[in-house]
Formats: sequence, C-alpha cells, structure tokens
Amino acid sequence: VPDDVKRVFVTALDIDPVWHVKMQATFQRFTDNAVSKTVNLPFEAEVEDVREIYDLAWQLKCKGVTVFRYGSKPEQVLYIGEVKTKDGKFVSAQSEYAGGCPTKNCPFPG
Repeated sequence: VPDDVKRVFVTALDIDPVWHVKMQATFQRFTDNAVSKTVNLPFEAEVEDVREIYDLAWQLKCKGVTVFRYGSKPEQVLYIGEVKTKDGKFVSAQSEYAGGCPTKNCPFPG
C-alpha cells in the first residue's frame, strides 16, 4: 500500500495505545452509557504496557477497556502482511447480501 494511502487509512495497530484510551475517554464524555474499546498492542508489548493502559483508562474515568496483544492467539481479526489460509480461499459475500434466513421458518412479512 502506498505511503500516502497509509497516512490516511491507518489501522488500529498504527495508533499509539495511549490515543486509543484518550479517544475512548473523549467519546464516553458525550455518551449516556458506558463505552468499551479494545486497545491493540504490538507483539512486543509487555505487562507494564498493559498496566499503563489500564491505569490511564482509570485516570480518565473510562468505564470499560480491553487489550489485545498482536499475535497472542493463533487466530485473530487483524493481520499484518500476507494471510495464508488452509485452502487459499476467503469467504466473501455479494455487496447486496443482507444476511438471509438461516432456516426456512423466518418471520419476514409478505
């Protein structure tokens, strides 16, 4: 991906973890209920990094926060670089697909 595109379309891993928490705290001030957000941490993150995130969230009065360290699970939502699948295929859906009916007994009108 070209650098000029990367600067505009950043991923969760491109954002400093502190800014994840600050964004949540700012958003939460204008929300009636609690907000929870996952702070994405790099693979190199250590216990102290996690502690700092939770301390900052507490200081900023965040009501819910979770952390995810890149590569901490065999399967994850975000990947850096190429992703290899067992069969080499990804699941896809047409842009008009709305979910459909998983059974033949769905309560749709008409």
